[in-house]
Amino acid sequence: MIIGARAVFVVLSSAVVATLLVILGLQATGDDLGTVWQEIKLPLSVIAVCVAVMAASVVASAVVRVRNRRRRAMVRYQLVLSQADEATFEEVAATFELLVQTAREAMTERLLAGQPWVALESWFLPARRAGETGTAALMLLCQPHRRESAMAALRRAYPDLMLRADPASPDGAPLQFAQPSFVPGHVLRVRKTRGWAHPLGLAGHRYETSNARSTMADIIRQQQQAGRVSCVRWCVLPAADQVDSRAADKLARLARSEPNPARSGDVQQALESAGGAMSYLELQAAIECRQVPGRRGRSRPESFSELQNVCRQMLGPGLSQRGPNHLSERLMVFRQGLYRRRFTRGEPPLLPAPGGATLVSPRELAALMELPSLGSEHALPLQRNTVPHLPIPTEAPRAHMVEPPFPPAAAEDAPHKEAFVADDEEIVDAELVFEDRRR
Repeated sequence: MIIGARAVFVVLSSAVVATLLVILGLQATGDDLGTVWQEIKLPLSVIAVCVAVMAASVVASAVVRVRNRRRRAMVRYQLVLSQADEATFEEVAATFELLVQTAREAMTERLLAGQPWVALESWFLPARRAGETGTAALMLLCQPHRRESAMAALRRAYPDLMLRADPASPDGAPLQFAQPSFVPGHVLRVRKTRGWAHPLGLAGHRYETSNARSTMADIIRQQQQAGRVSCVRWCVLPAADQVDSRAADKLARLARSEPNPARSGDVQQALESAGGAMSYLELQAAIECRQVPGRRGRSRPESFSELQNVCRQMLGPGLSQRGPNHLSERLMVFRQGLYRRRFTRGEPPLLPAPGGATLVSPRELAALMELPSLGSEHALPLQRNTVPHLPIPTEAPRAHMVEPPFPPAAAEDAPHKEAFVADDEEIVDAELVFEDRRR
C-alpha cells in the first residue's frame, strides 16, 4: 500500500471529530442519549464484533508471518563476474524487472508465509599482510529453491555470470556460505527524500550504453578505501501486484495536475522511468567497530558519529545520485540494536515505509545495482571467470537413441567381426551421432 502517515492521521482525526459532533448535537437538541443507545446498540455490537474478528485475523497473520520469516532458510552464494559481460542500461533495467517478477508471490502466499526477498551483498575483508589490497566478494542472498530463477534473471543482462562452485562437490554444485559471525558496530539505512513518484538520480534519463562506472563499483571502491570489514546490502522486496497499476495511475494523475512548468520535466522523467514491477529497496551499510586511542593513551570504542561517517562514506556514491529525487540518510539512533540483529540474516523491515520512501521502479534498481562487469572495472579486487559460459549452438547436431544393426550369423563366426555401419554414422553406446560432412 502507498499510504502517507498524514493520510492515516487525517482519517483517524476525522472519525473522532465526527463522533464528538454527533454527541454534541444530540445534547444540544435535548435528545436522550440512553434512548439513542438502545436504537444503535445492536448494529454497533455487530460492527464491533466484525472489527474485533478482523483485528484478531490481522494479528494472527502477522504472528504467523513473523514466525515463518524467521524460519526461512536464507543461503549466500558468491557471484563470479565475467571478463567480457557488458550490458546497456535498458538491459539491466529489464533484468531487475524480471528478478522482481520471479521473486514475487501471490497474495494468498504472502498472507501466511510473507513475501520472500532477494539481496545482493558486497563484502570486503581488509588485507592481512602489507602490500595486499584486500578481498571483495559479491554475494547473492536468497532461498535455495530460488537460486536458479534469480540467476536466470541476472543472466539476461550478464550471460557469463556464474556462482562459485563447491570444490568438494563432484557435480560442481554452487558453494553455500554459512552465516557470517560479523556483528556490525553500526548500520546505516537510506530512503528517498522526495515522493516515491519522482525517479532517483539519473534513472529518468535514457542511456544508450553503460560506459560510466556503476554505483555498485564505486561503493566497492569506497569499502576498499575504508580498509576494514564491511558489508553493503541491496535488499529487494517485491511489492504487491496492485502497487504496479496504482503507481502508474498516480503518475498519470500527477502529470495531468502538475501546474508548475519547472517541475514538468521531473514528472516527464518519472513517467519514463515508471512501469514494470515495483519493489521496495533496502540499501544498508554495516561496518565493524574498532578500538581507537583515547585520552591518556587508553583505547576506546569508536563513537556513534565516527561509525556513522564511515558508513556514510561507503554509501556516498549512492547518495550522490542527484536529480529529480535522491537518497538521504535515515535516523537510526534508537534502532541500532534491532538492525544489528537483523543484519546477519538480511531481513528487511516487516512493514515497508507506508509513504513509499523505499518504493523503486526497475530503472531505479538498474541505476543503483548495475554489476561492475565493464572493462574499466577490472581493477576491483573481485573474483572473475576467465572462461566464458558458452551455450550449445542451436545448429549443433543432436543425438538420439537407435537400435544398432546386428551382423548376420555368418559374420558372428568370422574371426574378425565388423559392424554394418554407414559411412556417415558412428555408433557410440547405443547413441547415433550424425557427423556433418559439409564441414
